[in-house]
Amino acid sequence: MNLLILIEKLKSDISKAVAKSRDFLSLDFALPDVNVEIPAQSIHGELSTNISMVCAKLFKKPPVEIAKLIVSNLPSSEYVSRCEVAGHGFINFFLSQKFFSDVVFCVDSNYGKLDYGEGKRVLVEFVSSNPTGPMHMGNARLGALGDSLSEVLKYAGYDVCKEFYINDAGNQIKKFSESLASRYLQIFDSDEKFPEDGYHGDDIKDLAFQFEKIHGDSFVRKDRSDLEARICAFALPKNIWRIKSNLESYKIFYDSWFHESDLYESGEVDETIQKMKDLGETYTKDGTLWFRATDFGCQKDEVLVRSNGIPTYFAADIAYHVNKFLKRKYDICIDFLGADHHGHIPRMRASMKCFGIDDSRLIFIVSQFVRLMRNGKVDSMSKRSGKSETLEDFIKLVDVDCARFIFNMQDANSTMDFDIDLAVKNDSSNPSYYVKYAYARIKSILGKMSNVSFDKLNLDLLCSESEKNLIFALSEFPLEVKESARLLDSTRIVRYVVKLASIFHKFYNSEKVNCEDLSLRNARCFLCSKTLIVMKSVLDIIKVDAPEHM
Repeated sequence: MNLLILIEKLKSDISKAVAKSRDFLSLDFALPDVNVEIPAQSIHGELSTNISMVCAKLFKKPPVEIAKLIVSNLPSSEYVSRCEVAGHGFINFFLSQKFFSDVVFCVDSNYGKLDYGEGKRVLVEFVSSNPTGPMHMGNARLGALGDSLSEVLKYAGYDVCKEFYINDAGNQIKKFSESLASRYLQIFDSDEKFPEDGYHGDDIKDLAFQFEKIHGDSFVRKDRSDLEARICAFALPKNIWRIKSNLESYKIFYDSWFHESDLYESGEVDETIQKMKDLGETYTKDGTLWFRATDFGCQKDEVLVRSNGIPTYFAADIAYHVNKFLKRKYDICIDFLGADHHGHIPRMRASMKCFGIDDSRLIFIVSQFVRLMRNGKVDSMSKRSGKSETLEDFIKLVDVDCARFIFNMQDANSTMDFDIDLAVKNDSSNPSYYVKYAYARIKSILGKMSNVSFDKLNLDLLCSESEKNLIFALSEFPLEVKESARLLDSTRIVRYVVKLASIFHKFYNSEKVNCEDLSLRNARCFLCSKTLIVMKSVLDIIKVDAPEHM
């Protein structure tokens, strides 16, 4: 038993009661959806429904009268001790001790794992930073959110693949090659002009010097295009390796690394463009090939192939998503984007419609900007990347577990200030430390207990307010998994475990676990062990270590 199961059962019972009430009054209308939620105040019971207000116009009666009629038609439940009509017609449910006892018995290592996703295949693509330089702070946030959401979806019953899309083709690679070549030539000729739109970071200079150490001046007098090709082939794998290494240090391990260049080499970009031509969704103007995006609701048409014959990044991205849906047969594709890519969304949706793909299957999560704060001011840790803080520097400064935890405390749609001072604190103000401390406290409690038996437990003894609050919080876990998956919001599950830790600390301060009553002590130890399981499950989902001690 858990809250998710009980709510679904109550919804069914309430719907049947509404139908009986309707038929009793000889009325004819379609049954409305039933909503059951947790009241803001516990005095109104553990669960509540506003169905009588929803039905007021249908029944043409005051909500309170409707509520009483519905309650009279509700079947009895072993998990509901009583239901009351309150306020303007709310029906409040007070749960029985059996519910609380059964919840504790049901918690095990598989507790909270659902079949909500029905095994649907989901591709989650996140971070996917250009391999032309170091990853920055925005990638730290995207990584934590994307990885945690992927794990939540797995827990909810989806078949999930995590993918990094390597942008190793197109204009950014051309600019990368030109920048590297110029830095290499500047080693021998200070008058060598650096491209104005080149990559100015020190990492480009470092790569050029590494190339020079191996090849000396042998490429100075060679054709410029040859130099650019060779130095790019030398530097790009190093950058990709660095990205993989940094992400693994951040506890992110991808199932797939997909190269944009493969789309060109396989001919998929050309095939995609040709298909759009065949569908009549393109036109040529001044030598440029355009996609009729306005036919699908966009404000303007989009360039697919430039007048020089080179496809745009947009064209390659269409081919990439067609590959996801039509070639690899994913049911749902989730793309995490930075805030500066918001304008890319409508044109990608339009392109999927062009191929007959339901664009609701393509989901975008846009992560807003993040700033590092120290002493109440914006902090700049490193100038190595040229303009922004790098992920590599960040994870040297802040504990990875803490960083992942804090990034998952705030949803992607809001801008975020990451407080470095808070992240390095070892006290209750740090949410990561707070939850870990609760976990370690439970481990300590159970480790110190002797002569504890879980054989003939009487869980009905767990009836104090703090005990029932803790059990109710445990009962919420499967519901939180479902809602986190439904809303595609991993931050919800993290806020849940912070709440669970808080409720446990209150229980610990209110009730003596190692009490003289052996039956009560056994029951409380059992409750502690189940709380440990749920906490560990959440920490595993977000890949935060569960400590043995603090």
